[in-house]
Amino acid sequence: MATLCLLGDDGAMAARWDIGTEPVTIGRGAAVDVKVEDDGLSRRHFMIVREGADYLVKDLSSRNGTWVHGHRTLAARLRHNDCILAGHTLFQFCEERAAASAALQPGTGPHGTQLLCSTASAESDKTAAHSYMRPRP
Repeated sequence: MATLCLLGDDGAMAARWDIGTEPVTIGRGAAVDVKVEDDGLSRRHFMIVREGADYLVKDLSSRNGTWVHGHRTLAARLRHNDCILAGHTLFQFCEERAAASAALQPGTGPHGTQLLCSTASAESDKTAAHSYMRPRP
């Protein structure tokens, strides 16, 4: 299962929504699954759909566009910790499958040694939202 998180100005999670097999539509209008008060969002701004094992973000002809890691996109495959900017709102996509599989596989060091705990992925999870520049209104 995947989760869409709304990030506040400080990078902390302000809200979250589970994403299952049904498409989830995000925007500021009444006819969406995730309604966010943001004048920069279109009424139906973007949607997240599941295709097989992957999740895709699809822009719904929004006026201001949908951005994944700083690149405007009409459609893109989402990966764990991807940042999505729509209007003035920053979201983070999290996929438990990716996080769980990374946690279960030991890392390897020099000469084939196995690392029991990898702190690099934990640090990148904490800083993923902070490394993305949010434009100011």
